[in-house]
Amino acid sequence: MVDNPYGSRINAISDPVQRAVEIGKLLNDLPHVAADLRELRQAAVLELREAGWSYGRIAAALGLHRNRVQHIAEGRTGKTKPPKSEGEG
Repeated sequence: MVDNPYGSRINAISDPVQRAVEIGKLLNDLPHVAADLRELRQAAVLELREAGWSYGRIAAALGLHRNRVQHIAEGRTGKTKPPKSEGEG
């Protein structure tokens, strides 16, 4: 399980209604937070590429498959498909 940075703050709210409201606000923000984190990770991968690192070396350092690192560098997520090549369709 991932360490929850919000857990202690949420658990400190004694009123269950207010606690549920605050949890709802956090859940609503998750897609935006995830998008921001993906962009930051892409920037880090691109920084390593600019420093001369291969996809394989980055993959080994991050514990990911080389293809996944290339997808991150390209800004592709598991939900996006690469653009079709000319002639495909």
